[in-house]
Amino acid sequence: MKLAHHEISQLDNNDYVVIWGGTNNISRNESHAGLKHMRKFVNRNKHTNIFAVTPPHRHDLLDFSCVNKEKQAFNRKLHKLLKDMHHASVVNTNLTRDNFTWHRLHMNPLGREKIAMIIDQTITTPSTSRTPPISLKWEKIPLATSNVETKMGSTSRNDDGAHRNVARSSSRQKRPPVTRNEDFLWVVCTTKPV
Repeated sequence: MKLAHHEISQLDNNDYVVIWGGTNNISRNESHAGLKHMRKFVNRNKHTNIFAVTPPHRHDLLDFSCVNKEKQAFNRKLHKLLKDMHHASVVNTNLTRDNFTWHRLHMNPLGREKIAMIIDQTITTPSTSRTPPISLKWEKIPLATSNVETKMGSTSRNDDGAHRNVARSSSRQKRPPVTRNEDFLWVVCTTKPV
């Protein structure tokens, strides 16, 4: 946390910060706190580029274990969190069993090399998703006139010749709401017991 306040505050938009958490934190049900701290960190450091690396799959556990399911949910929420932030993006770790040691928990040198290459490739290739979205202007629609054609909901033309749909108005009477006072729960038995 000391680095986050002191050294990262001196970085600019030509620098990159890589954040990589492990599956040990997710297995302790701390993913919600991790996402909360990630949101605060990314919002506080808008002056530099941030890459969040997704935690790898736990090959020492079954695919349908609670830790791997929680990891998948965390990765999904992380993508949603950083989707609209132009200075932050997610680096996916798609590692196979061959990239881990014999006990299947830690990465071997081949896996570490593959992760380094993925991060390097993400940094060196420009991302097209970082461009801000194009905003469109609101179209002003004139109020409908009271002729028969607009009341029936047909299309009419704007001043510029474009078609537009006019909302239909109904002259049908609305029925009052139905009360269920004759329901079987409210019926009182009036017959005498035998």
